[in-house]
Amino acid sequence: MARRKTLITGAAGGMGRACARLFGNTSDLVLADVAAPSLERFTEDLRGDGFTVIGAHAGDLGDAALLAALTADLAGTEGFNVVHTAGLSPALAGARPIMEVNLIATVKLLDALEPILRAGTAAVMIASSAGHLMPHIPATLALLDAPLAADFLDNIRAVYEKMGDGSDYSNAGISYSLSKLAVHRLAETRALTWGPRGARITTISPGMILTPMGRKEVATPGGKAMQDAAPIGRPGVAADIAMAAHFLCSDAASFITGCDLKVDGGSIAAFRHRAAPASGA
Repeated sequence: MARRKTLITGAAGGMGRACARLFGNTSDLVLADVAAPSLERFTEDLRGDGFTVIGAHAGDLGDAALLAALTADLAGTEGFNVVHTAGLSPALAGARPIMEVNLIATVKLLDALEPILRAGTAAVMIASSAGHLMPHIPATLALLDAPLAADFLDNIRAVYEKMGDGSDYSNAGISYSLSKLAVHRLAETRALTWGPRGARITTISPGMILTPMGRKEVATPGGKAMQDAAPIGRPGVAADIAMAAHFLCSDAASFITGCDLKVDGGSIAAFRHRAAPASGA
């Protein structure tokens, strides 16, 4: 039997590396990352350790040529996995590039995958627990559901500037949270069209995970608050996300689609319930 193929985006990052090594035990890998030197070194390491890497492609996921190369590597199998870890956080970029990478490029990736969907395909997109903290405002949701509209970035900028405190970091944080809320909604809407084709799509919402990106966020007040809120009593690590993604792509999760799995140590539960008034108060 042919081995299953698994696409890992953001493959040279902390979560991407953990996912590649876990999935690579049973899958042939297709890797993508914007950082060419890091991706090249990681690919060499994987091959040196006996993993099969079909292709490693450096570039922006919004680029049509890169998407064509990825789908070409995935084509010709009964089903494949996608673990989409690529993204930017507020500690790494401003509000506009965060929205371009986290949401617009994600939609373009899913659009590119749809023509080659096969029964048994499973996709997991890395969202964020921050998406669960955003209010569901109908007008804002309508914007987030159409990110390829020509005026989307200008219109959504007005939203995060109104919700923020005027600082660049605040705008970036709101943009990040909105982008991840939109990714949650993407899984729900795409599940409706993927399901009849035998394909599934889900999201994972990490809390503070001790990857290189996560460590930068922990150094910010909001990131420290998220980490401290988790009642599980330890920080998250990349393997926590990789194992959750592996489960969601497995046959054990064959009835799971269109939903989000929080892998946050209970931080969202803590934010909601510790802040809520006691019953009867």
